[in-house]
Amino acid sequence: MRVVQLVAADRWTGAAATALQLAEALRGAGVDCTFAFRPGHNLEKRLANVEWCLPILAKERTAGDVCRALARVRAATAGADVVHVHLPHDHLLARLALGRRNDVRLVRSVHNDKHLRGDLYHRFLFRGVAGIGLAHSEMAAPAARLVDPCRVPTRVLPLALESRFHPSGKRLTTRRRLGVSDDAAVVGTIGKIDRGRGFEIFIRALAAAPGVVGVIVGDGPARGDLQRLAAELHVAERLIWAGYLEDGLEEIYAAMDLFIFPAAGSDHAHRAIAEAAGCGLPALAAALPGVADLIDPGRTGDLFPAGDSAALAALIVAWTGDQAWCAQAGEAAAKRAATLWTPAALAAAALGLYRDAGVRGAADGLAR
Repeated sequence: MRVVQLVAADRWTGAAATALQLAEALRGAGVDCTFAFRPGHNLEKRLANVEWCLPILAKERTAGDVCRALARVRAATAGADVVHVHLPHDHLLARLALGRRNDVRLVRSVHNDKHLRGDLYHRFLFRGVAGIGLAHSEMAAPAARLVDPCRVPTRVLPLALESRFHPSGKRLTTRRRLGVSDDAAVVGTIGKIDRGRGFEIFIRALAAAPGVVGVIVGDGPARGDLQRLAAELHVAERLIWAGYLEDGLEEIYAAMDLFIFPAAGSDHAHRAIAEAAGCGLPALAAALPGVADLIDPGRTGDLFPAGDSAALAALIVAWTGDQAWCAQAGEAAAKRAATLWTPAALAAAALGLYRDAGVRGAADGLAR
């Protein structure tokens, strides 16, 4: 069986990260899988000299660009049994490039709830799919409004954590590097620092949780405004801006007692919650679609109403006030992550989806 993962993205984030990890998981399971993407940013740098990763896509600005893109997609998918797409644009390219070919199955992953809209464009895209991979279980109902679930199988494709996201002994080392005392209560969050990403909620909750140290990992255009807010609320002196990180992120997680997830990013699989869990952190998360797949309330974290900084503050105070509870929940979170969010589990789920979509050879992959 030959699979092509196609994603019109050029950054190591969101759908591209998930698609690449799916390709890696399938290859680890013995599947011939190629990853086709758009060059130009850190994704290209990450994949330099990886022979099964093809930088064939580009931003199309003219009709000629579109024709060339379709030709490259046709060439890359020749002989494939599955073309697995991840975003509306690469879905459109594949839909047009494959045409009426009946020797290949088109499978779509959905990474954002907005991509299940019922408008004419999305209905056109999904009319050609043989199977749908979902970022979380609450997507099943809107997906069923776009396709007949009796004809088009859907399945949640779990996250696959990198091996570096596991409990480590770097807690004190990282705290000292950050200038945090060994016994301080530390909560942290991560994401692009932009409006709508929940950082204001995080800072306001921190202001109502005396003595707790906050860590923000990321960078973006709203940083200046948020720093001014932190100063106005008198929490600037206990708020650490760790900056954008790819390498060493697991060490920052190790320094925290609690992970805070105040708002969703572009990928509604909410990977950061799972990464933190893998590192042994319980999470306090906004009650958004998909979050319930990742947190067992009271056991591996808790939920609060989205946008409610007062409710988040109350949870922060309660959880950081009982270090034994935090530690126990972190252990439970790490065990859950090690069981559920692995490359083997992701490969098995994807192969099951391909089998249900009628892909020849998928059952053989499951048997292995």
